[in-house]
Amino acid sequence: MAQKIFNAPSGMASQTLEVSRPKARMDFKRVSFIVLGLIVFLAAYYMPLLPDAVDSSGVRFPLTREGKGAIAAFLLAVIWWFFEVLPAGITGLILGSIQVLFSLRGAKRVFSDYMDPAVVFVFASIVLGMTLTGTGLTRRAAYKILSIIGENTLMIYGGTFFVIALLSHVMSNTSSAAAIFPLIWAIYSLYRREDAPTKFGKGMFMGMAFSAGAGSMFTLFSAPRAILSTAIFKEVVNRDISFAGYYKYMFLIGWLAIIAVWAFTVVFFRPKRKSLSGFGDKFKELYAELGPLSRKEISAIIILITVVLLLTFGGAVLGNSDKAALILISTVMIYIFRLMELKHLEDVPWNIVLFFGGTMSIGYCLWDTGASAWLAVRCLGIFANVHWFAFLILFAVAVFIVSNILTNAAAVVFMLPVGLVMSKYKGVTPEAVFFTISVASAMPFLLIKGSAANAIAYESKQFTAREFFTKGIVMSVVLFLVLAAAIWIIWPALGMHIH
Repeated sequence: MAQKIFNAPSGMASQTLEVSRPKARMDFKRVSFIVLGLIVFLAAYYMPLLPDAVDSSGVRFPLTREGKGAIAAFLLAVIWWFFEVLPAGITGLILGSIQVLFSLRGAKRVFSDYMDPAVVFVFASIVLGMTLTGTGLTRRAAYKILSIIGENTLMIYGGTFFVIALLSHVMSNTSSAAAIFPLIWAIYSLYRREDAPTKFGKGMFMGMAFSAGAGSMFTLFSAPRAILSTAIFKEVVNRDISFAGYYKYMFLIGWLAIIAVWAFTVVFFRPKRKSLSGFGDKFKELYAELGPLSRKEISAIIILITVVLLLTFGGAVLGNSDKAALILISTVMIYIFRLMELKHLEDVPWNIVLFFGGTMSIGYCLWDTGASAWLAVRCLGIFANVHWFAFLILFAVAVFIVSNILTNAAAVVFMLPVGLVMSKYKGVTPEAVFFTISVASAMPFLLIKGSAANAIAYESKQFTAREFFTKGIVMSVVLFLVLAAAIWIIWPALGMHIH
């Protein structure tokens, strides 16, 4: 029965087949967008140099040929990523080639970015998440929580979102969404009596997407963009955001966001049925079928605790230890305990790893060539007479828009250096900008393509893209209120200097 209850919707399987089926004819739309990206790149690269940016004290920030090339390369990536003309990782690779071929930066510097400590951290965290899922530990935790929340449908909403939040503490929000999707489908299969979408179905799956976004705030495990942003912050400001420091300022915001998602779902998607008979018994039965903790599950728990302790206290005990070096110990332990085999490395989503390598490379390129500083000073006029609080909120809105149009990782590498340069002119601390962007980039709640979690939830066929957009606007406004409370009240109370 467990096998039957976890069958995913047929749409997901059929989509996989459609993606893998080769097309017989040339895709002219795809080719046209590839050409468009190249034309935009060449036009931006060969256009005349633009005037220097000048700040209020008269300091000039020139846009060099290399800086212009970095912006041109980023524009090409924007077009190719947005229209998905190539796998994201392949677009990430071309960014490195462009930098070298057009002499924007040296080859050694460029391609070392693809193995930047931040990218290595992303790789190791993916392997850790695969291990937690592969050993069945994530499923065990989900079964246990769902078995004790009762049969009330509103509490089922809350319990499901709590599971996503809990998983997101130790694995990426995308992995959490992928892991929880079959469970949510199982829950919904106990509720539905017909194939037509229901309020409960809309609430469960749309809430799953929103909860995954909110869950991406918790730790540096929660979203790869978080570790990318810490690397860029260190490059620009020469200060580090520690694992414990990130959690200190983000854990409460993440939980407030999860509560907001639950309240939003209760208000807009209150189910017709108040209870789901047999829900608790079903998950108690499924949990019982798992039996006692296996050796692999115990080993996975030991590894997880070890890596969290290392990331939290390793720097103090071992000295100035890099986060990537510490988390890689978990990868070694996984193979020492034989929780994965060598062939499982083939299952690592290398397309995603290469994508983050490419985003890191173009982010560093924008900074090294002075393009980020030029853009920041150019944009200062927009915020000339704006209060520091309004500056942070408006900049967060800009990050939010870019995150929805592109990806939140691309938004971070492009916007964070600009925001950090602007912060000293607006009298706010770099940390205030960093954490504001960390929250704003977690909100791609408007478009289905805004995040992988959105796309996974959309496969349920319970809501339309238009419904997601309209409800996403409301959810985004709610989370901006949480962000405003964080900037004005919560973060200062926790010891952060804002301005």
